[in-house]
Amino acid sequence: MMLPLLMLFWIVLNGRAQADVLITGVCVCSLVLTFMYFFGAWSFKREITIYRLIPGGLMYAVYLAGQIVLANLSVIKLIYTKREQPCIRTFATNLKTKAARAVLANSITLTPGTVTVQLTDNVLTVHCLTREMAEGLTCSGFEKRLLRLEDKANGRSI
Repeated sequence: MMLPLLMLFWIVLNGRAQADVLITGVCVCSLVLTFMYFFGAWSFKREITIYRLIPGGLMYAVYLAGQIVLANLSVIKLIYTKREQPCIRTFATNLKTKAARAVLANSITLTPGTVTVQLTDNVLTVHCLTREMAEGLTCSGFEKRLLRLEDKANGRSI
């Protein structure tokens, strides 16, 4: 299942799909896949899990894009209206994996008006332009969606 994706990536990188590129691609992609299985802790089960997470990951990306647009509008409004005191907010997350915590921290930083200053274990420190933005961090849609993805990755029902 992974070989077609690697081949697609190979073709995109080469920019053409001629016989020499395809033959070389099959050889290189097969070697990479073999290396991943033997030395990269890659398995068929892990591959299936990743494929199961793709729809949720795409939905998360769409949600993130929407939140970025809304935050941009909020920052524009803030610039043209009143000045508020920025604040720093520290909160704990319920996410269990380091990867999910990193995605949460990066999602917060990508959203205009907020910057993740520190991530230690499950505690995030975030600089926010307004207190309203800080209040929205504790029960954010980012964390809820990432928790659902974690549960799906671990085989638990959502």
